[in-house]
Amino acid sequence: MTTLIIGQNSNLSGALLTSRVATHALSSRELTNNIALLDAYTTQPLNLIFNNFQTAVSLNDGAHLSEYIENSIHITAKILDYLRGTPIRKIIYTSSSSVYGNNVLCSERDELKPISLHAALKVSNEKLIEKYAQDRGIDYTIARIFNMYGGNDTFSIVGKIITSHLHNQELTIINNGNAIRDFVHIDTVVEVYQRLLDAKNLPIINIGSARGTSVRNLLDFLKNHGFHLQTRNLTRDELKISTADNTIMADLLGKTEYSDVESYLLSRLSCS
Repeated sequence: MTTLIIGQNSNLSGALLTSRVATHALSSRELTNNIALLDAYTTQPLNLIFNNFQTAVSLNDGAHLSEYIENSIHITAKILDYLRGTPIRKIIYTSSSSVYGNNVLCSERDELKPISLHAALKVSNEKLIEKYAQDRGIDYTIARIFNMYGGNDTFSIVGKIITSHLHNQELTIINNGNAIRDFVHIDTVVEVYQRLLDAKNLPIINIGSARGTSVRNLLDFLKNHGFHLQTRNLTRDELKISTADNTIMADLLGKTEYSDVESYLLSRLSCS
């Protein structure tokens, strides 16, 4: 069975390919220019993982809105149209915890309250996948990932903390680092995706640790262990709190204990 990732350049895509959860990947930007790259996959049974979106470093960039929409949702629709006759076995869509808005313990049953363009377009992609799959009797899962770290990570705040320490650079934090987030290691995300390929009738799943902490708490933890980072604060609108109800994920994996971000950071900084 071929498992194809749409969006090959992200940290998660690399981890899925390395772990053999997926066997092939295509760049969504290359597909924008040449959708016929999909021809090699149109006649064989296929699992599809949509891991495409606007480049992470440009999520707050509204200078080129047509490009933003193309990268975020239009290419998803074009791919689904092109594969209309393909025997698709499973679709997994990589979504985000941001679709819930501010939420102390996000349940898959909760009302969606996106407060950013990024989150609103994630919701739109979810609905697009849902409609397409239900109309064609295709099994699908919307994976709402919370704050992922680990792997080849240069974008997350955890990755930036490590980079700041390694290069003795000032770390930029938002709103004094007081927002509460749920941090989940990329290995857990990969394990969930592996299970999802064979799971049936699981339309939505949260992928998180069910534990919230703040960047401020992480920095204080590191300081108490001898690692003091210089910071610069920016004030910006952001979610104040977002943590996962991960009961469905725990049932899927058969466990409730996961890597904790403090131990990960301490290990990485101690080895540098």
